[in-house]
Amino acid sequence: MAMAAYLSRIARLSASHQNPVRTFSSSITPFSSFRALKSAIKTEEDPLKIAKLFELSISIPTFRRFRPLFTLSVHKLSRSKRFDLIDRILTNSITSSPPPQLASEGYWLRIAMLYSQVGMVDNALQLFDKMLQQQNCTLTEKSLCGILSVMIDNKIYDDQLLQTFEAFVTKTGISPGVKSYNLILKAHCKGGHVDEAQALIEKMETENNVHPNIDSYNILLGGYLDSKKKSAFDMVVKQVNEKGLEHNLTTYNHRILRYCKNKECVRAKKLLDEMISKGVEPNSCSYNTIIFGFCKVGDLESAKKLLEKMVSDGYVKAPSFGYYTLMKHMVEEGEFDGGLEICKDIIQKKWVPPFEATGLLVNGLVKNSKADEAKEIVMKFKNKLNGPALQSWGKIEATLPI
Repeated sequence: MAMAAYLSRIARLSASHQNPVRTFSSSITPFSSFRALKSAIKTEEDPLKIAKLFELSISIPTFRRFRPLFTLSVHKLSRSKRFDLIDRILTNSITSSPPPQLASEGYWLRIAMLYSQVGMVDNALQLFDKMLQQQNCTLTEKSLCGILSVMIDNKIYDDQLLQTFEAFVTKTGISPGVKSYNLILKAHCKGGHVDEAQALIEKMETENNVHPNIDSYNILLGGYLDSKKKSAFDMVVKQVNEKGLEHNLTTYNHRILRYCKNKECVRAKKLLDEMISKGVEPNSCSYNTIIFGFCKVGDLESAKKLLEKMVSDGYVKAPSFGYYTLMKHMVEEGEFDGGLEICKDIIQKKWVPPFEATGLLVNGLVKNSKADEAKEIVMKFKNKLNGPALQSWGKIEATLPI
């Protein structure tokens, strides 16, 4: 009843052209507040009612400006497979918008991205056509990047992307810059055509007077990593150095991964030290890749030292991955004392140790006449589990010698 009353009130206010902002006065009933509107959309499960709530509220400036409610409404309708309602509410949001909002390129792009997020590519592309036809906003390279992003986000990497790119440039007269070309590079690499990406980088500068930046080369480095073309990867690193481009976090992380894949973990560690000395702050991936690399080659002591360094450096809050990786490899290599130490750290941090590694640890401790330590670990471990997780552990525990 409260929902019906709210919808009725909004409808009456819209019909009488009252100031929509006034509907959100704190002095009126709960469903007349913006907080109540958010709550209604969050809790409503009926797709038709969600669409109705959206349409009756679209004229309210506060609602139009609050992006999370647009996203929430679209995603809830998507989960219900009501793509017809998504198109209806987004179309209405355009037709109901005041001229100043329709003059905003960003507003059109926001609606296009909502279509894109739920896989409605054709609708997104049609929206760009509609934006061109109405000619009521100034277009920039953002729109070109937007149309490319819609296709890439929906895994369209083939000739359709290039044709759409060329057609949009012809229609709008927009000059593609490095951001646009980087998206095409990304499409080539994701589509498995890294050599075409390399050719495009060369063409950007020679034919289009667009200078590739470090992001351009990072995309290429990532593509060669994925395709396992080590010599080509090294060639791109050489090009970056010859052009005097500064390595950023992504560049260093790609190079660290390249070394670790080649079991050159010491060189990867030196690269980590270099990036820090040059003022490029590492992230958890920088450390975890090398920790995993040292574990894979059996250098557990170096892995442990790097985990300690990650904690002491303070650039990132040490994630669970490094601890889990080190514990797993320690117990697999029979380093049960070290594994016990890491397991205690994991529990102290209020994480749940990996099940299989914990089982191996308990077995190893018992065999080494440390049954009391094994029982203590199991007790602390079980205290962190409930429901299905506890049942899964119970199956492992039944096989343990305690």
